[in-house]
Amino acid sequence: MSHQPTPTNQVYQNHVPLRYYGYPLARYFADRFTYLKEEEWIARIRAGAITVNGGTAEPEYVLKEHDHIVARMGTVLEPPANRELTIIYEDAQIRVFNKSAPIPVHPSGRYFKNSMTEMLKEIYPNEIPRPVQRLDATTTGTLVFARTRKAAAFLMSEFAENRVVKEYLALVEGKPRENKFTISAPIGKIKGSARGIGEHATNPKPATTEVEWLSTIGGNSLLKVMPRSGRTNQIRVHLASVGLPVINDAVYGGPRQEPDGERIRAHPETSQIFGLHAHRLSFLCLEKHLEITATWPSHFQPFMDPRSSYVA
Repeated sequence: MSHQPTPTNQVYQNHVPLRYYGYPLARYFADRFTYLKEEEWIARIRAGAITVNGGTAEPEYVLKEHDHIVARMGTVLEPPANRELTIIYEDAQIRVFNKSAPIPVHPSGRYFKNSMTEMLKEIYPNEIPRPVQRLDATTTGTLVFARTRKAAAFLMSEFAENRVVKEYLALVEGKPRENKFTISAPIGKIKGSARGIGEHATNPKPATTEVEWLSTIGGNSLLKVMPRSGRTNQIRVHLASVGLPVINDAVYGGPRQEPDGERIRAHPETSQIFGLHAHRLSFLCLEKHLEITATWPSHFQPFMDPRSSYVA
């Protein structure tokens, strides 16, 4: 269900996350919202479009606990997004969706109303949307929202401490040399919000990803991927680093290729075929253990061997 909203006057409000305490205001925006350069955030702050605790602030203002920020971004026309909502599990503590794509979890970049949290505010006006994990806008699959503050605190700790078992399916360019292998390479920032490995990555942190080959058709393969750490863009970065970029990955990959190597130019049909799917989660929610599976998108189906035990 693709939706093109009318232009809206976008106002973002939030309390500063713990990890940004001590940041100058302008650097906070440049680091967290990389679709604008720091100079552009400075100009907006000085113009009064960004306020802290109800008043204007200087770009050098140092953020502290309980600071409330409001950013008035003006009238913006959003890109279309797939706003289809499929609930795959629900109880008094959580609600789990099979997230569609493209749609971000939080308002970001040019997306505002077309985001999971803003959609849920409209559908469940008496609840606060509390996502407890991150999925990229172009990643489909299991996405958990806590319905209570207690569940949110518990689950965010479980995800942060890597006690949640995560299993993804990835459609990639190429075919791996081994049926099973592990990628262990620290991931850091390389440019803007992009991540990478190697000497150009700043502040790298350890990251491990386990990979299993499932099938290959033409020049593309289906992989089962299990991240053992929770770095930003970890699966996409690690797979690209070994020559297996996720198809239609605009940041870490390239245009898809036919088996003979001919490039496929981006167009609306292929750009909607996204290659990363959060297939299964196994986790503890307070005192209940849950295993939740999200059915893969239809373009994954040709890669599924009907003789295999690997089923949804």
